[in-house]
Amino acid sequence: MQGNDPTVRLFGWGDFVSISCRRATHIARVGVSVIFLALPTSGWTQETTLQESAAPPVVTTELPEDVPSLEQRGDLYMVRKYYAEAVRVYRRLTEKEPRNALFRNKLGIAYHQMQDLNSARREYRRAIGLNRAYAPAVNNLASVEYAQKKYRSAILTYLRALQLTPGDAVIYSNLGTAYFAQEEFEFATQSFRYALLLDPEVFRRSGRVGTIVQARSDQNTAVFNFYMAKTYASTGNVEETLQFLQKAWEEGYPDLRKTILEEEAFRFLAVEPRFEQLLALMESGAGSTATTPIRQ
Repeated sequence: MQGNDPTVRLFGWGDFVSISCRRATHIARVGVSVIFLALPTSGWTQETTLQESAAPPVVTTELPEDVPSLEQRGDLYMVRKYYAEAVRVYRRLTEKEPRNALFRNKLGIAYHQMQDLNSARREYRRAIGLNRAYAPAVNNLASVEYAQKKYRSAILTYLRALQLTPGDAVIYSNLGTAYFAQEEFEFATQSFRYALLLDPEVFRRSGRVGTIVQARSDQNTAVFNFYMAKTYASTGNVEETLQFLQKAWEEGYPDLRKTILEEEAFRFLAVEPRFEQLLALMESGAGSTATTPIRQ
C-alpha cells in the first residue's frame, strides 16, 4: 500500500474498510484480469464464465408451480448455461416471492451471464433494496459497474461489500482487479495479497463463485503479470512468483531484470536456482518473445 494515504485504507482479518470518495478518480484506459461473480452458496457447484448461452432446451412440460422445484429447475438451467431459460424460471420465482433477495440476485446473475448488464444491475439493486446487508448482490452490482468500465464506482461498491463481509477473499480479489483497471497498481497488489492471505486458492476456486473474464489489452498483460508476481512474492510463494515473472518477461515488461533486482519483494528468491536461471535467460538477450519454460 502506498505510504500513509489518508483516503483509502484496506484492512484484512476481520477489520473494516474505510474510504474517501476523493480516491480513484483517474479512469483507466483498459480492462483487466478476472472478476468473480458471487453466486448463491447453494444450488450451483460449477464455475461459470461470461459467454453465449448454450442452445436452449426443448421445453416439453410446464414449469413446476412449487417454489423449491422452480428454484431447482432454474439452478439446473444455469449449470447447463441455458441462461434465457433460467431467466424465465427466476422471473417466475420473483413473481411468487417478490421480496426474496436471493431470487432477485439469481435473476440478476442470469441476466449478467447473458451480458444484459442493465437488467442485471436492476435486479441486483432490487436485491439490495430488499436486504441492504446482502453482500453477494453488492459484489455483483460492482461487477456490472466494472464491466461497464465505471471503475471508480466499482471500487467504491466493492469497498461497501467489504464493509458487510470484511473477510471475503473473493471481494478483495475483485477490488484488486478494479484498482488494476484504474492503474492503481500498488492498491491492486495489496488487495490481491489480502485475498491470498484469506484464501490461497482464491484465484483457482470454483464452487460458490464463477468468473467473468474481462478483455485484457496486450499492452497491459505484462504489467498485470508483473504485479501478480509481486503479489505472490509478498506471500512467499516461490512457484507462482516465478511463473508470473516469466509471463511478464515473455509479454515484454520493460527493464524487467533491473526492476526485479531492485525490488525488495523479490529478494527472497536469491537462493532459488530457477530464479538465477530466469535472470540468465533475460540477460542472454533472448528477449520478451522467449518461451523457454523454467526447468522444474
